Amino acid sequence: MTFDIRQISELRAWLALDDDPAFVSGTPEYRYETRLAMTDDLKSRGIIDTGEWLMLVEEASTAYTEEVA
Repeated sequence: MTFDIRQISELRAWLALDDDPAFVSGTPEYRYETRLAMTDDLKSRGIIDTGEWLMLVEEASTAYTEEVA
């Protein structure tokens, strides 16, 4: 089993958004768009594959739905 240290680091940054005061203080739409932009960036740089991209998009969508409900 191999681990991609760069991928782990990048995904930690994505998950760390929830601890960033500027991110947390934004609107639900801002947080959703930021998550999607980071996800698209990770895929375009080859950090994640299509399946991982889809999982992060679904996670962003779920978080948005919970925030506006």
